Amino acid sequence: MYKLLLILFIFVSLILISIILFQDNDEIDIASSSSNTKSPFNTNMSNKILTRSIIFFASLFFIISLIINNFNVKKYGKTYITSYNINKI
Repeated sequence: MYKLLLILFIFVSLILISIILFQDNDEIDIASSSSNTKSPFNTNMSNKILTRSIIFFASLFFIISLIINNFNVKKYGKTYITSYNINKI
């Protein structure tokens, strides 16, 4: 389970990095996003898809990192507490 989460974590992080790096920032503008024009050639739909996919993968990234952290605390937390108690005595 732990190895599967690590592989999924790496996969999600690579997807997130590639989406962020390969997006086109020329079309993103404050003036174009605030205008209410309803043209059929409006490119805001692709920006919405990219934005929602970035939000989805970023959320998935943080959830997986919290789960992996929980596994590590359960695995190494007990050994740290027992070694701390032995050294304290």
